[in-house]
Amino acid sequence: MLNLRKSTVLVLSMLCLFSLSNLSAQSSDVASMQKAANGLKLRNIGPAVMGGRIADIAVNPHNKSNWFIAVGSGGVWKTDNSGITWKPVFDNESSYSIGTITIDPNTPSTVWVGTGENVSGRHVGWGDGVYKSTNAGATWQNMGLEKSEHIGRILVDPRNSDVVFVAAEGPLWSSGGERGLYKSTDGGKTWSAPLLIDENTGVTDMEFDPSNPDVIYAAAYQRRRKTWSLLSGGPKSGIYKSTDNGDTWKQITTGLPGADKGKIGLAVTPANPDLVYATIESDNRNKGFYKSTDKGESWTKQNSYTSGGTGPHYYQEIEVSPQNPDLIYQMDVFIQVTRDGGKSFNVLGNGREKHSDNHALWIDPDNGNHLIAGTDGGLYETYDEGTTWRQFPNLPIAQFYKIALDNAEPFYNVVAGAQDLGTLLGPTRTTNTEGVRNQDWYVPLGADGYDAAFDPEDPNTVYMEIQGGELNRLDRKTQEVIKIKPSPAPGDAPERFNWDAPIVVSPHDNKTLFFGSQRVWKSEDRGDSWTAISKDLTTNTNRYTLEMMDRVQSVDALYDNGAMSKYATLTGISESPVTEGLLYTGSDDGLIHVSEDGGQNWKKAGNLPKVPERSFINDVEASQHDANTVFAIADGHKLGDYNTYLFMSKNKGKSWQSIAGDLPAETIVWSIKQDHEDENLLFLGAEYGIYFSPNMGVNWIKLGNGVPTIAFRDIELHPRDNDLVGGTFGRGIYVLDDYSPLREMSNAIKAKSNTVFPVRDAWWYIPSTPMQAAGMPSAGSTSFKSPNPDFGALITYYLDDMPKTSRSQRLEAEKAMAAKGENIPFPGWDKLGEESREDSPSVMLLVRDQKGEAIRWIPGASSKGMHRVSWDLRLPASDPINLSQPGFRPPWAGTPQGPMVAPGQYSVQLFVLNNGSLQSQGSAQSFMVKAAPNASAGADYEAVVAFQMRGNELSREILNTNRRMGEASEKLRFIQAALLKTPGATPAMFATFKSLNNSLADLRMSLNGDPIPSSRNESTSPSMRGRLGNAMGGSSATTQMPTAVQQRDLGLAESGFAQFQSEAEAFFKEMAAYEVVLEKAGAPFTPGRKK
Repeated sequence: MLNLRKSTVLVLSMLCLFSLSNLSAQSSDVASMQKAANGLKLRNIGPAVMGGRIADIAVNPHNKSNWFIAVGSGGVWKTDNSGITWKPVFDNESSYSIGTITIDPNTPSTVWVGTGENVSGRHVGWGDGVYKSTNAGATWQNMGLEKSEHIGRILVDPRNSDVVFVAAEGPLWSSGGERGLYKSTDGGKTWSAPLLIDENTGVTDMEFDPSNPDVIYAAAYQRRRKTWSLLSGGPKSGIYKSTDNGDTWKQITTGLPGADKGKIGLAVTPANPDLVYATIESDNRNKGFYKSTDKGESWTKQNSYTSGGTGPHYYQEIEVSPQNPDLIYQMDVFIQVTRDGGKSFNVLGNGREKHSDNHALWIDPDNGNHLIAGTDGGLYETYDEGTTWRQFPNLPIAQFYKIALDNAEPFYNVVAGAQDLGTLLGPTRTTNTEGVRNQDWYVPLGADGYDAAFDPEDPNTVYMEIQGGELNRLDRKTQEVIKIKPSPAPGDAPERFNWDAPIVVSPHDNKTLFFGSQRVWKSEDRGDSWTAISKDLTTNTNRYTLEMMDRVQSVDALYDNGAMSKYATLTGISESPVTEGLLYTGSDDGLIHVSEDGGQNWKKAGNLPKVPERSFINDVEASQHDANTVFAIADGHKLGDYNTYLFMSKNKGKSWQSIAGDLPAETIVWSIKQDHEDENLLFLGAEYGIYFSPNMGVNWIKLGNGVPTIAFRDIELHPRDNDLVGGTFGRGIYVLDDYSPLREMSNAIKAKSNTVFPVRDAWWYIPSTPMQAAGMPSAGSTSFKSPNPDFGALITYYLDDMPKTSRSQRLEAEKAMAAKGENIPFPGWDKLGEESREDSPSVMLLVRDQKGEAIRWIPGASSKGMHRVSWDLRLPASDPINLSQPGFRPPWAGTPQGPMVAPGQYSVQLFVLNNGSLQSQGSAQSFMVKAAPNASAGADYEAVVAFQMRGNELSREILNTNRRMGEASEKLRFIQAALLKTPGATPAMFATFKSLNNSLADLRMSLNGDPIPSSRNESTSPSMRGRLGNAMGGSSATTQMPTAVQQRDLGLAESGFAQFQSEAEAFFKEMAAYEVVLEKAGAPFTPGRKK
């Protein structure tokens, strides 16, 4: 028995050690994969043609060219030149949702940011407290209040920068958190809470008395949002006042509504510090614009106007002129203005000068006509008080809900539904040198954009929608849009569409569509007609029967459900690419259903483990590989639950298992996609970035290179190009070009080898220059463009190890000895001498053609990890090597480049160059270079390339000869000086010198043309070099066949140069002989002489 126990203990110990060993190895592999994945950089493609929601604006009072803007869900941006250029300065922080920004009035280099938007929208992000920068936004420090989630205002005492006040609205989706008014007297190191109301009520706005900062006004805000409703107010909302710098507070009630109140905006003015204005959300009888003439002690209603549109919760901010106390602006769909202290309001301008939905306004204290406005569509500036506005077209901060990709060649397009910007359509890359520009985008459908889809076989047919299921079909040929929304039959229950109703094109038939309300609709004719193929697949719950703030409220409570989705609606539809008719749906009230017969019969899927009831199903995706496998994402954040709910079923939804793996805690996931080749390779769009899993959700690796902290609300994979495309909610669209190395990355790391990954086919074309010169200088610095990936073949390689130099090995050993406190021996002079002659190891990639002949070396990065380089599909440039760099290069001056290769098969192999030894690393990878659709039709590409290679070779020879003649000219200049210092110089030597000078001038004129008439702007006969320039300059930037004139000129240049070469060589021989004579005569040394 004892031996049995010992054996059992031994086995258990070995199993434990084995498990720990596996865990350690797995952790090591994940760390290695994360490091390798950092070598894959995503690129932003904008757009900036329209912006996104601006929450706040701060202008430096000491330098009015220095602005900060708080982008509602896009971080903080800074300009030092009044918006000509912008820089994001908050990208590395842990929150992207911004509610407010404040510049310290005493020290403008100190900037405060409150994270978490101060609107209560259904789509709003949340924050993690207060941030402070003491170096004008270069770096930031989180100063606390991490559980506030939404911050409405920050004030800094103008007498003492250590005294700071924060209006914390608190969590939107749940009670508790940090909500109320907070004060710090030590610059944010610690906080007190002098105004706490209850677990449901925070503070949304604050104002100092302009004449006495000890007097502060604050607006309390009670609200709660759930998936089904927004309760936008309650009895605890109200106005408070402090007279002792925020230490104690009293609620003001005189003249204010006794009914439930919602969001309140406050404003004061130095033009009359006794005045306080408030815009108050309440019921129809009590809501309106209120005024106090006694520093907030009593109030009088001036008007029943409050902000409308999406609802007061979305606006309700007011700004008073610092010069005219009766001039007030209120944020709304259109800016409203009163010029009589609130008695009457009118639209500022005519509403057509800029984007609508206004959230922030800055009034120039020195010029009341100068305003800066922040809207849902970006930033605008006026110098005539809103009669005309300037848009800032260089802020890529659009908020996208959904995206879709087409199959256009050579590069696919993206259609994207955006918050308040409509549906945008544009290229993911272009065939020009500039990349994706604002003018490459257009907006075929207005309002808010949501789900969208391309016909996979016809990129001219696009499906897109406006909120609430307003489905439309775009014909890109005619630019016409037709509404194709299904409608219920007589006697059917009303349709309930989500604001983001799901639309899917069948992977089995491009004319078949599925569309979701509370049931599934099917069309077999691209939306011309529809048939309902399901019953109600939701709980069909009346939203007014559900709890808000822990109990069911009266239907007459201060609900604001106008600008939000219907409840109990479908949010996702997926048809299996493997089995036609296998359908899945998800709903906003937590249900998943499945049909295995094209919608004839439906059954409820099994419950998702540990997921709260009524959680929102963000995504449901049928597997690309297995008919039994389906993925689902549940989202509980609208219930106040931020846990990660990510699942996979292997039995068509009967049961589920979590695949959240090692995702960071509280990662809300929005979208999941499975690679079409590797079933284990998964991708996620999540609240704070994009992740991939190489092992079906066991481990998740973040793809963060080139990406700020931002929510990716949707992702798509392009199966032809192996691209990953992500739509962010506040920073536009990102593309990871060719993610296919991720399929092989794990194997490469385990093999511990240096390797090149498979290379995708490259398109062959000539990039165009759309505006005179690369960089579009004529468009100015405000012009926005997002660069294309480098032209040509994209090559990805992995380095596990590189040779170490003797010096690096010695330094590592010395570092270890120093750590132990040991003496470090002197290495010896011989050793140091050897080290000084060593070269650092470098990486080279060799491109070969189909015959296996080497045609191009490409240098690469040599650090451990994954790297990318591009081959521009050209041979090396023929220009003489010039190691100097000009201090200025005009925009039309290009860099030397060789001729294009012809379309065909090529390969690339990795090499390491170490101290003169070149060693291959792994096998070569073959790929195709394909003529793009925009290449010249009918041209003989081999003949085109052959012509260019002829010209390139002649150019090389001419340039080399010209360089040699230049060196000879320089030699003669030194020789002329040396002759005067050579006592043995003879008359014949002077005569020979003159003859050589003349011969060189003749050669140069023969090759390059007569400089005398040219210098006087007179025409000359074409020289050899001129004919070469005409032949190649006119044909090298095209895939067309050269013209007859170009062919003739190249032939004349070739034949002329053949004769010229013999004359030039004779000159160089004569020159060398003359240098021998100089040496014998005892001439001083001159450059280039052998002795």
